[in-house]
Amino acid sequence: MYKKTIKKLGQHFLNDESLLHEICYFGDVKQEEKILEIGAGEGALTKKLIQTGAKVKAIEIDNKLIPNLKKLEDRWPNLEIVSGDATKLNFKDFSTPTKIISNLPYQIGTKIISEVCKYPEVFNLIVVMVQLEVANRITAKPGGKEYGSLTLWTQHRFENKLLKVVPPEMFSPPPKVESAIIRLKPRKTPLVKISNYEDIYFKLIKASFAHRRKTLLNNLKNSNLSFLTNLNFEELLESVDIAKNLRAEVLTAEDFAILLKMIIKKNDEK
Repeated sequence: MYKKTIKKLGQHFLNDESLLHEICYFGDVKQEEKILEIGAGEGALTKKLIQTGAKVKAIEIDNKLIPNLKKLEDRWPNLEIVSGDATKLNFKDFSTPTKIISNLPYQIGTKIISEVCKYPEVFNLIVVMVQLEVANRITAKPGGKEYGSLTLWTQHRFENKLLKVVPPEMFSPPPKVESAIIRLKPRKTPLVKISNYEDIYFKLIKASFAHRRKTLLNNLKNSNLSFLTNLNFEELLESVDIAKNLRAEVLTAEDFAILLKMIIKKNDEK
């Protein structure tokens, strides 16, 4: 097998048999299910997935790894190997339902998760390995340094759980950080009800976390978002019982939803 890794692709190959079985167990992989694997690498997880009888589409960007993966494809009719960049996939076009089960390359982990979380109607389960730091950000609670816009984005439509912390020595080559397996399951309804205002809801959240060391008040004042212009922010925060010296990291999703509704009301009154 091809062992030389490409640093810029975030390649850390997982070959521990027990952990590979565990990932399939966490994914509750069943025969004939559609599985998307992003970053097939040397095919260690791919083999475990296809052995369940699931229909696996495996994406790999490294052309040097494709020949061995194609040999695997030749032997298994339930495997499709796609050579390409997973960040350029059109995820909304995948068959419904599809599970994502992957050891995600570090460099694209956050980007991939952020993108697939747009489509809870397509992906009925996501079980992925990511850096522990990313896992902590996704599963964070309000008030901590990991809590932020990624937390609120992923938790809006998906319930999440950190399933297992994985030490560096499980990989070849070992990364410099710990990893973690996380599970995301679509919610029956979004975390908060914001009608047709999801776009500006997340713009508000992003602006609120623009400078983490600054207060929510200062971040809102410095924002150039059109729906925040000509507002009295001290009055705005007081109207929803948010102290002006608080930072965004202490606000819950519901707090942001209430704040957004008041912003909409203030704009309507202009």
